[in-house]
Amino acid sequence: MAVCPNCGAANDEGSKFCSSCGGPLPVSAPAPAAAPAPAPQPVQPVQPQAVPVQPQVQPVAQPVYAQPITQPVAQQPKTNGLCKAGFILGIIGFFTAGITSVFGLILSVIGLISASKKKQPGKGKAVAGIIMSSIVIVSVIAFWGVFMNVVEEELGSSGFSSTRSGSTIDADVITDVKWIERDGSYLVFGKGKSFKYYQSYADTSDYYYTGTYKLYFGQEAIDKITKEYKEYGVTEDELEDVFARNSKYKLENFVFLVLENDGQWIGGENVKDEKWDTPYFGFYMKTSGKTVLDIANMNTAEYYYFVPEDDFDKTNTPSTTAATTTEETTEATTEATTTTTEATTEATTEATTEATTAETTAADPNAKTMGDSITGYVTLTQGTWADWTEADGQSAMYASRVQKYNMKTRSIINLSVYKNKYNKNVLDKMAETYTTNLGKQGFTNITSEKTTMGGYDAYTVTGLYKDGMYLTIWIFIDKNDQLHYISVEYMPSDKASYEMVRDTYRLD
Repeated sequence: MAVCPNCGAANDEGSKFCSSCGGPLPVSAPAPAAAPAPAPQPVQPVQPQAVPVQPQVQPVAQPVYAQPITQPVAQQPKTNGLCKAGFILGIIGFFTAGITSVFGLILSVIGLISASKKKQPGKGKAVAGIIMSSIVIVSVIAFWGVFMNVVEEELGSSGFSSTRSGSTIDADVITDVKWIERDGSYLVFGKGKSFKYYQSYADTSDYYYTGTYKLYFGQEAIDKITKEYKEYGVTEDELEDVFARNSKYKLENFVFLVLENDGQWIGGENVKDEKWDTPYFGFYMKTSGKTVLDIANMNTAEYYYFVPEDDFDKTNTPSTTAATTTEETTEATTEATTTTTEATTEATTEATTEATTAETTAADPNAKTMGDSITGYVTLTQGTWADWTEADGQSAMYASRVQKYNMKTRSIINLSVYKNKYNKNVLDKMAETYTTNLGKQGFTNITSEKTTMGGYDAYTVTGLYKDGMYLTIWIFIDKNDQLHYISVEYMPSDKASYEMVRDTYRLD
């Protein structure tokens, strides 16, 4: 059917003119021919697919054509500068002992944060810089930690320690000073951490000990005493008790001194060619306007009071060596007279006179007896004996003290009497204390038994030291309530010296 373009009337197919208005109809004869177009209508469903295909191709091709991705690759931003700097400094740290690694670590961290926020390249370098810098820093810290421990141990073993452990003392304030004890003994520190301990400041040519020393302060001193020298049985609680006794006793001025003896010199000869330690602990402080070294001998449990040589009052101390024991004995007896109030003036005067006479005879190495009326006497039946003075700082504690040394066998005899009065009931306890102290000092095969000495009830305590020398001690309290301490040090080959003291001692 053909539709008239003028009036819209429908006309039969094939009409050339409109049956209504007579107007010519469009020549569209081929239009019906186009009717076969419906034949492809079954393909019509494909048509919608063809239409979407165009948009699908567009998104894929569009990015490639517009190059939104390839464009940044061609114009990529530069690597973050902080990341690069941190990475470089981290590497250099291997060659600068870690100095630059600290800055490398800081810059790498900042660079990583900055690159992440700005979406800049370089984060990989920042991470690498952080890792390398951290490794270098940790390695350097570990190395210095080990190195400082080694240095500290070396300094400690050679006589010095740092002031890191609660102490404000510098080692030089002790080692640069020459110290004199109240009994006149003289301690001098030298080069190479060496020392000489003279029995008298008045004579430095003979009668002295030699060796090296160790010196510790503060908490480090406490650690050394309670851990490395724990065989002495001193605990931290006991040291705390010491601190509590005096307001001047503080951690910061606490001192631990170890004299590592390697010789004992008499008459120009080293009579004790071996090594042994003498540890002391106490305090370096100022009292009454003077600097003092107030320390205790851990071997003997006796206190020492050292002052600098320049502050020492030499007018009240012995001016000669052990050879002039007459003067020393007279002085000791005089001091005993003034301090022991229970002794009568008459008895003391008589004792002083007898002591002087007896000691004058005993000063002769060839004398057949040793001792005085206060200490008692021992008959020297064998060997050649010389005078001996133990530089242990205890002279002021005795009413009288006489010592002899066997020039051949190296045996030592000691006759001592303490100034103080003692109750006889404490003798058991004292014997127990001496036994315990020998154990702390490294003695073995220790025995303690009741016996008699000079006609008095006594205790005999014996121990074997690690160098093979025996020490036998007799203690008793006489009729004047004074404590006698008699000892003999001897090697097994000189048991005769022990028997000589045991069998010939008498107290008249």
